[in-house]
Amino acid sequence: MAKDLKPRLCCMSKGDNGYGFHLHGEKGKNGQFIRKVEANSPAEAAGMHAGDRVVEVNGVNVEKETHHQVVQRIKAVEKETRLLVVDKETDELLRGLRLTCTEEMAHSGVSVPGQAAVKQNGTAWKQQLALNSEAPKRMSRTHSSESRKKESRSQMKELHPRLCVLIRGESGYGFNLHSEKSKPGQYIRSVDTGSPADIAGLKPQDRLIEIKENVVHQDPFAESGLSLSPTAAEAKEKAHAKRAKKRAPQMDWNKKHEIFSNF
Repeated sequence: MAKDLKPRLCCMSKGDNGYGFHLHGEKGKNGQFIRKVEANSPAEAAGMHAGDRVVEVNGVNVEKETHHQVVQRIKAVEKETRLLVVDKETDELLRGLRLTCTEEMAHSGVSVPGQAAVKQNGTAWKQQLALNSEAPKRMSRTHSSESRKKESRSQMKELHPRLCVLIRGESGYGFNLHSEKSKPGQYIRSVDTGSPADIAGLKPQDRLIEIKENVVHQDPFAESGLSLSPTAAEAKEKAHAKRAKKRAPQMDWNKKHEIFSNF
């Protein structure tokens, strides 16, 4: 069981100021996300977090529905609603295991089949190759031959890509990315000891193959290769905190194709 990684069922009764969460999606794309959760609201009390992806509304799967359709389902019940949501790490885990998110998982957790390992902190997980090594032991002359085959299979299990999911720490993710003009591709140059990258299983010389979409709280400077110092990062956070109010965040015109709804 991946006890810490599981969907959450958020049951809410509407307060004087609504449910207290902001829903957003992008035009032309499926998937609705929680943009913001108001402090001391019914949504916060129900365990909802900014960045959560909405899977079900009142028991109905809405993963392929439009923003308008999801809004109408929430409004269909006048004074209460029930949303099944997943955070980024749980979503990545379920997609990697090819499991469909269900309300039952919110109660019983996610069953991880086969040789899958879930490691918590920077949250990283890897699913080993599905090789069957459960043949019964036989006390015979062929036992040594079978043992060698099993050892070979065990060694093959260690050869697989790694999916590293990192949560940014105070000093960043803890890895350096580099490339060479004469070679295509991006590579990990170094990994800081004890960093989220180190804990997630990232290693020097690893080649970057894929960056998952729908990454929440992405550092806007990450793509350019810039890394803010802790002092600059703290100053940036303080500046944002002074401007924060109880309304939805100011519209980012770079996201003009996104649509929002407040509840």
